[in-house]
Parts: sequence; structure tokens; C-alpha cells
Amino acid sequence: MSSSIDSPSIIDKTPVAEVEVQPQLTTVLSVNGEVIDLKPSDYDDALQYAAESENLVIDPVYEKKLVRKIDWYIMPMIAILMSCQMMDKTTNSYAAIMGLRTDLHMSAEEYTWVGSSFYLGYLVFEYPAGVVLQKWPLSKVLTAAILIWGIVLMCHAACQGAATFLLCRTLLGIFEGFMNPAYILLTSQWYKKDEQFMRTCFWYGSQGLGTLLGAGIAHGLYTMRTGDHTLASWRLFYIITGVITLVMGVISLFHIPDVPVKAWFLNETDKKYCVERSRQNQQGFGNHRLKTPQLIEAFKDPITYLVFIYALTYAIPNGGLNNFGSILLNDDFNFSTGQSMLMNMPGGGIDVIIPPAVAILNHKVLRDKRLISMILVNLLCVVGSCLLTFTSPKGSRLTGYYLLYTSTTCMAGMASIVSSNVAGHTKKVAVGTFFLIGYCVGNMIGPQTFRESQAPGYAGAKTAMLVSYCVGAIAMAVMYMIYRSRNNFRDKRRIEMGEKYVVPDNIAFADLTDMQNPELRYDL
Repeated sequence: MSSSIDSPSIIDKTPVAEVEVQPQLTTVLSVNGEVIDLKPSDYDDALQYAAESENLVIDPVYEKKLVRKIDWYIMPMIAILMSCQMMDKTTNSYAAIMGLRTDLHMSAEEYTWVGSSFYLGYLVFEYPAGVVLQKWPLSKVLTAAILIWGIVLMCHAACQGAATFLLCRTLLGIFEGFMNPAYILLTSQWYKKDEQFMRTCFWYGSQGLGTLLGAGIAHGLYTMRTGDHTLASWRLFYIITGVITLVMGVISLFHIPDVPVKAWFLNETDKKYCVERSRQNQQGFGNHRLKTPQLIEAFKDPITYLVFIYALTYAIPNGGLNNFGSILLNDDFNFSTGQSMLMNMPGGGIDVIIPPAVAILNHKVLRDKRLISMILVNLLCVVGSCLLTFTSPKGSRLTGYYLLYTSTTCMAGMASIVSSNVAGHTKKVAVGTFFLIGYCVGNMIGPQTFRESQAPGYAGAKTAMLVSYCVGAIAMAVMYMIYRSRNNFRDKRRIEMGEKYVVPDNIAFADLTDMQNPELRYDL
């Protein structure tokens, strides 16, 4: 695709440069009437480009073509990285039935900790990863994490015992801590709020491609490599997936820019549009200064804890199935080892298709009420859990098993809420950290619900899934009511002030939190 867009008007060739802009705005009256004093260092990075786009009039046709270009250049890269991430995480589920546990003399309890140790590393380093992403160039940090991730993945093949394998899993978890926060920040930089749910569903759902690819590679290695080999199939599996990850890490270094105005594939007019679009988001590109008041607000905001609770309830089933999915298909559903690998592939297809499909329906039918869409999908997971837990026919239990994969839509939606509804760069990093801490803790708990004494049915694990999905639906319903109440309060206040209210200049680039900025409205 060409790096320029045809426009009815002449494309502006004036370079978008970093200029020293003295903010006219020095104080802001917050939503609750508090006077906030602003210093030059408080502003978003996008302010230094604001003067270039200040008088820009957005042409809807041109903007539509720009969004299409961004979709072609940014979304596929994030989607591919997300696919690699999912493929790498689920290697254990396939390796376990390819001889991993036997070759490393792993007990059932040790294998249970294989899944939990990954998320232990993720949990401990989640906040430091967020701080590094805030202070250092985003694409460079992401690339470094991906490259180290690929190297550590290949090191799994050299493990000779459970201890070294658990160490590799912990290290792998540390570097995954950079991935999802980076994707969320990229989405908030490049897209307007009403565009983010669709895009997040796309890149989050693309993890299904990783499931499909991982299952295909594992099945090929298991069925085609007959006889004795110097290198076991499961070891070769880790090497292949590690090499794929390394290659994509190198490509991402040259492909993904740190901020939109440095994008190699945009012309100067495109870049000015990106700045103006970020102004409409009331957010911008980010601020590298850690702000203690924003951290305190994040801890006081009930949304932070609802985001945590939802991530926890999503991740308990997710952590169990990522590590025991193939084992469950093998032992409980009585599929052969090869069949168990292939039976994971429909779940990958569901991941790819359902999240974008729900996002489209949400836009056309529910008029962008994404939390309502997420609650409905989560209730579908409740139905799936009931079928898996309480029915006997193999067909109904398998239907229930696959319905659980639709929960990816809700996790994508929650990531888009952190991206679009949480403002203030420090607060966004903090709430994103809580979100992923819940995700980590749930993924640590999930494998522990699969007790060897309950094999092959694992009734305790299935019950834990059912309870988790019910609690998750409640958390999202409460979040919807809070956001709706806050929007109503702001609208009422605006009406009361009438003509006295004037939109402050460059308030979008003041790096204010969502609780401070009177211009911000929450997307429901």
C-alpha cells in the first residue's frame, strides 16, 4: 500500500516538527470543581506538535482513508505479535502430551506449577514493565522484550529437569509483562475512542491464530516425526516457536514507530491529522513524568478494582485451559493425543472470528454499548460452563468447552476500556497494571484448580470456571452503572453552567485524568 493518501486538496508538505509550545492553559477547573495548577512538564507529549495542527479542519473523507492506512500498517503487526504471544504461552499444553512431563520426570504437582510460575514472573514485573514503557520509547522497549522472549523460549528445549524448566517459564512471564500494556498504549495513540473497541477485538482475537498455528505445528511434529530422534519433538517445538518470535521481534523494531508523528509510512498531512485526532480523544500520546496524584486517584477509583476483578475472573478459566486444555480433551473427552491437538483448533477459530463479529454487531445493533455486549458474551460463557460441568453427552460438553473461547471478546473489551476511558498517562499505566495483575493472579490460580485427585473430570476446576464467569458479569454491570452515572453528572453540570462554560485551550493535551477532565465522556 502507498504511504500517501489521495486527497481532494493539495497535501501539505510542511514537516511536522517538535516545537517549543508555551501552554496557554495554566489552571483547569476539574469535574468536581477543584482548581488544578499546571506546569509545562505536566503536559502530554502531543502538545509539542499541537501548533502544527491547531487550525487544521478535519476532512472526513481524508480521515477515513487515513484510518484505513493505519489499520493496514499497525493492526496486522500487533495481531501477528499477539498470535506469537499466544502460540508461545500455550506450548506447554501441547508439549505436555508430546512427552515433556515424562522426559523431565515431572510430577503432577510440578506440572501444575508450570502454568503458575509463568504468571508469577508476569505479576512481579508488571508494574516495572509499565514504568519502563512510560519512560522509554515504546517500540524499542517492546522489541527488546520480544527478542528476549524468543531467546528464553528456545532455552526451554535445553532443560533437563523440572527446576530449570520452571525457571524458564518464570523468565518468559517477566517479558510478557511488556506485551499487552504496549498494545493498549499503541491502540490509544493511534485510534479515536469510538474506534478502539473494534481494533482491540481484532488484535486480541488474533491470539486464535497463535492457537491454530501452535496446534498445527505440534500435530505435525507429533505425527510426522516417527522413530527415535536426538531431539525430542517437544524440544523442537520450543525452538521453532522461539525462532518465529525472534523474526517478528526484529521486524517490529523497524515497523512500529514510538509515536504516530514519527511513523515512516505517514506523510506530513497524515501526521497532523493524527495529532488532531488525539486531541479529540482528550488524551494525546503520553507523558514520561510519573505523577503521584494520578497514582493516588487510580487507587481511589472503584473502576480500578472492577477492572482487576474482571481480569481475575477471566484468567482463572483461561489459566486452567491454557495448561490443561489438551489434557482435558485427552483424558476427559477421550480423544487420542493427535486428536486432542487438533481439537484445540476450533477454539482458535472462535477467537479469530467472534471478537470482531461482536464488535461489528455492537456498533450496528447496540450503538456502541460495548459493556452491554461484553455482559451478554460473558453470560454465554456461563452457559458454556454449565454445559461442561453438569451435562453428560460428549457433544454438549464439547459445545460448552468451545463456548468458553468467546470470553476473549470480553477481555478485549476490557483492554479497550482501559485504553479509552482511563485518562492521565500515569493513571492509565497504574490501572493497566491492576488489570494485568488480576490477569496474572487468575492465571496462577487457574492451573491449581485442576487437582490430580479429581482427574479425569476435574469437577473442581469446572465449578471454579462457572463461578468466575458469574462474578465477571456482575463486575461489568457495576462498571456500566458507574460510567453512566458519571456521564450524566458531567452533562448536568454543563447544562447548569450554560454559557459560562468555555472549553479551555489545549485541555486535551494537559495529561489530565478522566476524573479531572470535564471534556471527557466515558464510552459505555
